[in-house]
Amino acid sequence: MENKHAKNRPSPKNEDALIAAYKKQNPSAEKKDGLDVAAVTTRDGTKGHGLMPEKFNRSHDKEFHVVKDFIPDSKLKSK
Repeated sequence: MENKHAKNRPSPKNEDALIAAYKKQNPSAEKKDGLDVAAVTTRDGTKGHGLMPEKFNRSHDKEFHVVKDFIPDSKLKSK
């Protein structure tokens, strides 16, 4: 897992399943540290999930932010 610059995207229909898969692959996502599991798109267009501060995730802005522990959706769907 690595940190990436990414922006918010609309949640996919299977968001709950993807978040569960993300938390299974990254158990530290369960910590109460002010970070949300967010559906994002990286600068190169890769869709995935990562940890983003609540204020940016919930603002639904279109700016790029640092997303911690990014995992592409393709890896989440394969597990």
